[in-house]
Amino acid sequence: MTDIASCRVCGSALGEPAYCAAAPALTSIMTTLDSETVVHVCPRCSHAQCPNMPDIQAFYDTEYRISLEADDHDQLFAVDAQGQPLYRTDHQAAISLRMLDLSPGALILDYGAAKSDTLRKMVGQRPDIVPHVFDVSSDYAFAWDGWVAPDHQATYTIDAGWHGRFDAVMSHFAIEHVAEPMAFLAQIRAVLKPGGRLLLSMPDVQGNPGDMIVIDHLNHFTAPSIRHALEASGFAVDVLNDTDFPGAFFVSATACNGGATEPVPGVAEAVGRNDEICRFWEKAHGLLKQARDRAAGQRCAIYGAGFYGSWIAQQLEGTVEIAAFLDLNPNLQGREHLGVPVLNPAALDEGVRTIFVGLNPLKARAIIEGMPLFRGRDLEFVWLD
Repeated sequence: MTDIASCRVCGSALGEPAYCAAAPALTSIMTTLDSETVVHVCPRCSHAQCPNMPDIQAFYDTEYRISLEADDHDQLFAVDAQGQPLYRTDHQAAISLRMLDLSPGALILDYGAAKSDTLRKMVGQRPDIVPHVFDVSSDYAFAWDGWVAPDHQATYTIDAGWHGRFDAVMSHFAIEHVAEPMAFLAQIRAVLKPGGRLLLSMPDVQGNPGDMIVIDHLNHFTAPSIRHALEASGFAVDVLNDTDFPGAFFVSATACNGGATEPVPGVAEAVGRNDEICRFWEKAHGLLKQARDRAAGQRCAIYGAGFYGSWIAQQLEGTVEIAAFLDLNPNLQGREHLGVPVLNPAALDEGVRTIFVGLNPLKARAIIEGMPLFRGRDLEFVWLD
């Protein structure tokens, strides 16, 4: 069993793991690794963390390929009352513009940018702002060309000439991946002007329990642990928003002098909730095994072609016939995921009688119950809770 000696956020000693599961493990890009899943929860700041991945730098440089397969690839965030999809980067751009409240001509850096679709959409609405991008891989440079000046692009390392340069830095869904989150925040602090603004987004494991078992998410932040990390890194937290993007934190902070070192309030409650999530996943394994045995030999479907659905498919492999993934994202429909076709739910085969629900369990039942196309059909839904 892999052990972790200390918390990546506050440095406190860690005890026994809160959760362990045998290999294989699942990544955020739905690939498998021959590794067990281990989670530790810090009793002092409530941060949850997984062990370092082997050769993590090579993984993000050459293997982690988010949104590269197609120009129109984007993750479905929600479906509006008229049934129209709302995509993740559009929503992130709107939140970012509002929370950063950029002054005219502001210099902004997207740190851990990937294709930087969010910043590109922000520039489309605010052409006065001056975009810069940084990533630990050069694979995304093609997506920056034409709208980010060549000398405003950086890969692998940031030149010292960028220190103290920026009015604002934003980093969307990157800090959960890094082995040294405090060094990550220190570098962001170094490139900001005094009083510069940071907008940081990351999964909220307590709003999206699936994040706890994503093997390449080395860090699972809670509200107390991200506050502690920012304050210890020389930031004053302005807003911690956990409502505009369900299942995620969007945190704005201002670069300041000094840094707090004491844990913030709410730690005991957050530790207890993290422990509950670990117990949830232990129970989910058992529930899925029982349902898998009941459905042996049947043609089944999985609702959701994201992380939860992929985890279910991993557990079902070799025991039932998975006829299809069902997903409302039109960018996924008509493709294959894990060798299985992805279909609009309306195209569900009449021969399918069992649907495994691969959605955030905090919202799954409400989503399925709100879908009239399933009403009146003789279907068994298998839930993770």
